[in-house]
Parts: sequence; structure tokens; C-alpha cells
Amino acid sequence: MFHRFVPVLFVLLLAFPAADGKAQQESPYRVVGFYTYYSLYDDYLVTDIPASQLTHLVYAYINISDNGQCGFTDRWADIEYSYPGDKPGERVRGNFKQLQLLKEKHPQLQILMSVGGWEQSTRFSDVALTRESRIRFGNSCIAFMRQYGFDGIDIDWRYPVSGGQVDGRPEDTDNLPLLMAELRGQLEYWSQRDTRPYLLTMTVPAIKLLYSHFPLLQLVEYTDWFNVMTYGFQGEWSEIASHHAPLFKNSRDPRGREVQTEYNVDGAVNGYLTAGVPAEKIVVGLPFYAQTWRNVLPNDRFGLYSPAGGVPDGTRPGGILYFRDLAPLLANPAYVRFFDDETKTPWLYDEIERVAISYEDPESLAFKIAYVQEKGLGGVMIWELSQDDDNNTLMNAITAAVGS
Repeated sequence: MFHRFVPVLFVLLLAFPAADGKAQQESPYRVVGFYTYYSLYDDYLVTDIPASQLTHLVYAYINISDNGQCGFTDRWADIEYSYPGDKPGERVRGNFKQLQLLKEKHPQLQILMSVGGWEQSTRFSDVALTRESRIRFGNSCIAFMRQYGFDGIDIDWRYPVSGGQVDGRPEDTDNLPLLMAELRGQLEYWSQRDTRPYLLTMTVPAIKLLYSHFPLLQLVEYTDWFNVMTYGFQGEWSEIASHHAPLFKNSRDPRGREVQTEYNVDGAVNGYLTAGVPAEKIVVGLPFYAQTWRNVLPNDRFGLYSPAGGVPDGTRPGGILYFRDLAPLLANPAYVRFFDDETKTPWLYDEIERVAISYEDPESLAFKIAYVQEKGLGGVMIWELSQDDDNNTLMNAITAAVGS
């Protein structure tokens, strides 16, 4: 069943007042926020991060060099950019300095560095291949982590065997646990030397076709938790317009049982649980971005599950809009908001322009966090912090819901 709502953002905000972060700090759940090096170029700085509302912050991304070692992806953004108050002679400026200042102000916050991502995963297959390459990679990543004051490492390999920018090797599936075991062993050594814990996490896909190459039952032994990318189930490649991050299935989805069962948060979580991953090690991803389509014909489901003709002009690459980009659309009477009671997600549709938008809002976030709590999962992960609006609408909604 669908409900039609007046497309006014303030109606949603009344039910989710801004929170100061105190309730979140008392919660047993992880609230993991991703911040990318390139957010700086979009005028969202480390100093803009709502650190009091996070338990963990993940800085993305650290690169892998040609010789299989961790290093800078963007040295200028990482350590050379001058924030207000920085001095030209300082060896470390940029985002890395600000991350440490952020931690000084918020001692409860743990900051990890994420190695890989879509653009930086092409060398993972090589570094995982041999014992020597795994040792060299681990040594370099941990040295980098300790030098710049991170509290741990997140591995974001997209993807072992196939599915990424380049295909890997069939033996990636066997080599991945060996790589994580090497990292865990080295981290444990340095934890004892430095008399402090270091975290090791993984950012992993939500689609079975991709995570089937991750031997989860082995990986869970070495990993503190998994950041599951439970979003982007649909995108510019989709032939029909539909929710890109649904919590549950919709029984009217015409694509059949596999999509209905697997291509949603609940399907992904159940897949990980079935594979033997403990509930407390599953962290559910929450997108702060929207997916758009054009030439979406009207139907009795407000364009949902109607054939799509690509993505509109004026969006970010791939038809993406950040939540902060949606403000004028949410205030535009031509765009009407609907809420899908089955998937527990909102839908925005302009029947005249035939543009459909799948996105996240405070109401859908509240349902997802209630789900995390009911299932005893390990928390939520945000992709990504810079995409929220200037009022931190989505972040405040998460804090309020987690605190409840």
C-alpha cells in the first residue's frame, strides 16, 4: 500500500527533532560515518563532521601503490591543504591533521582509514596473492596507520574474483582470508607494543552475486565488524525505476523472487546471518544520496516499477543526487512524495516531467534503525556524511532514533 504526502520537508522534521549526540553515546550501537578525501572539493571539510553523533569515523580512501603498499590517494587533500590556522611549515596539515584535532575534541570517537574503494581496488588481487605480498602490504598499511594516528583499518576490496573495475583471480576467494589474517596478526602485535587496541573492519557488498566471493565464515574470525553496503541495489543501469535501498521487499515488484528476496536490506542481512556472521558484527549501510531516473511513465504505483529511460540531466554522475540537493525538489509542488508501506522507503515523483527519485528520509531511517535494534545487529554505517543537508537532517534523525 502507498500513501500520498504533501511534499514539504518540514512535516517530516517535526517528528524527528535535532539531537545533541548524548543519547547516541549511551547507545550500544555503532554509528559509523564515512568521510571521503574528495568531500573537501565539495566544500565539506573535516571540521563540518558531526563527530558527537558518531562512534566511529572512516576516512576514505587510502590507495595501494604499484609495489603493493598503502599510500596517499590525494596527498594534497590528506596532508597539504591548509585549513584556517594551519602554518605553511607544518609537515602534516590537511585532512589528516584535522582528523586528529577532531579526535582530541571527541575522545570517544575512533577513526579508521579505509583502504580501497571502487577506484583503488585494482591491486588487491596482487597484494593478497603471496605470503610475501601480504606481509609487505600489512607492514605498510600499519606503518601508515600509526604514523597518521588512525585507530584501525577498513578493507574495501571491490571486488574479489569479479565485479570490480578489473577482474581478479579465481584464487582471490582463498587469498582474502589469508590477507585479513595477516593484517589481524600484525595489528595484534602492534596493539601489544602500543598498549592500545586497533580495529580491523571490512566494507562488503550486499548483493549475493558479489559477496559469494567473500568467505564470510572465515573472515569473521579476523574482522571486528562488516560495513554492509545495503544501498545502490538499483542505479542508472536499471531498466525499471525502483527503490535503491529498500528495507523489505515489495510483493508487486515484477522482477521475480530473486530480486524480491535478496535486493533489500532484510535480504542482505539474512544472507549474512545464514552464512554464519554474528548479528552484532553486521553494520547496516544507510545512504545519504538519492537515485534518479527520467522518462518514467506514470502508473498506479506512481512510476514505481515503470520502465526507465536513463537518468536526468543536471544530476551528479550516474543520476545521483545528495540529500542536500533534494531541498528544492521537496519544496516543489510538482514533486509529490509517496511512502511505500512494504519497503518502508519514500519515493518522489513528478508526473509531468516523468522523473522518479528513490531516496532516504527521517521516516525511512527510523524504520531501518528499529530493524537494526530488533535484529540485534551491530549498528549503522553512513555513506556518506557530506551528502546531508546543512541542518544535518538525516544525521539528527539517526541520532534520535538510535537514542530511542
